[in-house]
Amino acid sequence: MQVIRNGFLSLLALGALTLEGHAQTVVAALECDFPPASTGDWNMAASTLQYYIDTAGGWRVNEDSFSFDGPTKIAIGGKDSTASLSIIISRQSGKATKTLRSEGKSLTVSGECKKMESSGRKF
Repeated sequence: MQVIRNGFLSLLALGALTLEGHAQTVVAALECDFPPASTGDWNMAASTLQYYIDTAGGWRVNEDSFSFDGPTKIAIGGKDSTASLSIIISRQSGKATKTLRSEGKSLTVSGECKKMESSGRKF
C-alpha cells in the first residue's frame, strides 16, 4: 500500500491486501463539501457528499488525483434525465471539481474533500 504524498488526504491509496489467502481492496472514503452553483438553466444546492474511491465502481487512481466519469440521474426542469458526471479530486490539496453535462448544457462546481473519520469500507 502507498500513503498519499504530503498527508493532506492522509489515507491509504487503493491496494491489494492478503488476508487469510483472500485479496481485498482498501477503498478510500472521502467526504466532499460543495457550495451552491447555478447557470441560467440548472441549480445545484450546497451539499456534502461521500465518495468511496473504488476502481471496481469506475474510479481511476492516478499519482496526483482520483477521477470518475460516468452516467448519473438528475432532474432538469422537473423531469428526470440522464447526465454525464465528471469528478476530479486532487490528492495533494483535496480540491475537487464536479461537472454535470446533459442535453448540451453543463454545470461545474468546485469544493474540498477530506478523509472520512471511518477507516473506509473493504471489498
